[in-house]
This record gives sequence, structure tokens and C-alpha cells, in this order.
Amino acid sequence: MKRLLSLLVCLMLTFGLIGCASDDQAKTDSSSEANSGDDASDEGPSGHLVIYTSEPQDLVTEMLEDFVSKNPGVTYELYRSGTGDVKTKLSTELDAGGTDACILWFADLAYMYDLDDEGLILHYSPESVASVPDTYKYNDGMGHEVRAIYSVLAYNTTQIDTAPKDWADVTTDDYTGSLALANPAYSGGAMTTLSVHVEPDNEGLVGWDWYQDLADNDVKMEQSNGTLLTKVASGEYKGAVIVDYLPRNAKNEGSPVDYVYPESGSVLIPTPLCLLNSMPEESVEAAKAFVDYMFEIETQKLFVEQGYVPIISEAAEGSDVPTIDDIKVLPMDVEYMRENSSDMLSKFSEMFGTQ
Repeated sequence: MKRLLSLLVCLMLTFGLIGCASDDQAKTDSSSEANSGDDASDEGPSGHLVIYTSEPQDLVTEMLEDFVSKNPGVTYELYRSGTGDVKTKLSTELDAGGTDACILWFADLAYMYDLDDEGLILHYSPESVASVPDTYKYNDGMGHEVRAIYSVLAYNTTQIDTAPKDWADVTTDDYTGSLALANPAYSGGAMTTLSVHVEPDNEGLVGWDWYQDLADNDVKMEQSNGTLLTKVASGEYKGAVIVDYLPRNAKNEGSPVDYVYPESGSVLIPTPLCLLNSMPEESVEAAKAFVDYMFEIETQKLFVEQGYVPIISEAAEGSDVPTIDDIKVLPMDVEYMRENSSDMLSKFSEMFGTQ
């Protein structure tokens, strides 16, 4: 009997130990699953992004390389050309049934609104844009400015003794045959500048009369802002209507170039960052993360280093770059631009000829 009782006790102890071991193993497995979930969330977004842009390739690539270094699960492709070429490529692809593009970043706000009307834009607004002025946000999350660029007056400091103050100052004899513009048929920024200049609310400030004065003064035409900068810096042109970050960077690098924001108002060149809702599902998280990244303070400081006006003003502290609050802008009527762009280009071509 004693042997039987001893055997029963041993069996009970053995099963108890097995039960405890099983409970401990269950807790270990549960803990591993929880840790696995945490590790996955720490890995960040993943996916492949295809970006269509008119922004300078070196500067965009710098942003993308910084983004993917912080998000190693993301890869990207970049298509870069002038706004007109980017629009043509995208429109052709959409007409053919689809596009690989995930992110659009170029200077044609009216075109973005057209895409949005067709239901092609994925609306997304990070929390960080809540304090950004409405001027730099579009259509309830359709797109946002991630940094600001403006149309300004640049001039060669070895050829112009007195800096211009306003748009009319570059229609004088000092600039005859030596002022240049970007062609609005190619440059989205030039098209925006034209539209803002001639819309009814700004007719008394700039208007078609200003363009006629330029035509009478033998103004020159180039395809891109980059070419304008090169030729102003070399002295081939005394001045140009150009986007602000280019002469700012050239001046800082020692070129004989300076620039002014016109007193009556500069032209904001909208270059909204927009997401296409046709992108692969696996790329959506990465695309949204890229938008979030653009509004991080370190990214905004990187924009300042590139010469841009940041959307988050504190990023410009300690630099020579102005803030969005420092710059007076002419009013912009997006609907006027959308409804009249073809007519404006036709009138511009008649005034200046095919260039």
C-alpha cells in the first residue's frame, strides 16, 4: 500500500510539473507574438513609389534618398521633366488605361484639380498641416505645398545698378532686349505666373499691358527657369522673371545675381504634392509616410538648405531664407486659371509668336 501511495504521489507531481511547463511555454509564445508585432511596427512602411515631378532632379533625389534611408522598406523610381512633358506623359497613360505613378509633384494646380474632379486623387492630410495657412492647402486634402516657391525678379548685379522694385521696373529701356521669361507652354511656373498676372483682380497691378510692354521691349523666351538663371549669371541677360530659390542659391554661391520680391506682390507657384488613388495597395502606406516626412522639421530644414522657403516657418530660423509670412503674394483665382488657360496661351502666342 505504501508503495502504491508513493507511486501516486510521484505521478501527481510529474503531471503538475508538466502542466506548469505548459503554462510557462504558452506565456513565452504569447510574449513572442507580442514582440513580433512590435518589431513589425518598428520596421516602418514598405512599398514601391513612382514619382512624377518637374522639380530639379538633384534636389528631389536628395529628399528621396533621405526618406528611404529612414524607411529602408521603401524603394522608388523617379520620372522628371518639365511640367508640360510630365502632364503629357501622365495624360497619355491615363487615356490608355492606367499609370504607374503614385506621387505627383509639379507646377500645375489647375491640372491637379481636373484630376481630382475625375476622382483620381487620394486625399490625405497629415496632422502636421493643421496649422499651415489655407493658401498652401488645396481642396480638402487633395494636395499641399511642402515648401513654397515664388515668381520674382532676378538681375545681374554687374549690369544693373539700381535693383527693380516692382514688375513695371523691368519694362524700361535698361532691359531692352535683355530680359527673359520662361515659356508658359513648357513651364508650369511660367503658366501660373501668366494666369495670376492677367486675372481680373490683378489687371491693375500687372495685366496684359505689362506683357505687351515686354513684347515691345524685345523680351526673350526660354524653356526653363534653370536656363534663365544660367544666362542671367553669365550676363547674357540683364534680368529675368524666375523662381526665387534659383537666384538665392546662385547669389550664395558667389554668382553676380540678386533678386527682389515685387512690392505689389510676388506670384506663388503652386507645386502641390498629390497622391494618385490608382497606386498599388501595398504602396499607399509608403506614399502617406512620404507626405508625413515632408512636414517633419528636419525635412523642412533640408528644404531651407536647398534654398526653398519652408512651409513650417521655424525651420528658417538662423538662415537668410524668408518665411511664408514675410512674402506678399498676388491673389490667385484657380477657377479662372482652369477655365481660361487655353485662351491665355493662345493670346500669349499671338503676342510673342511661336518661341
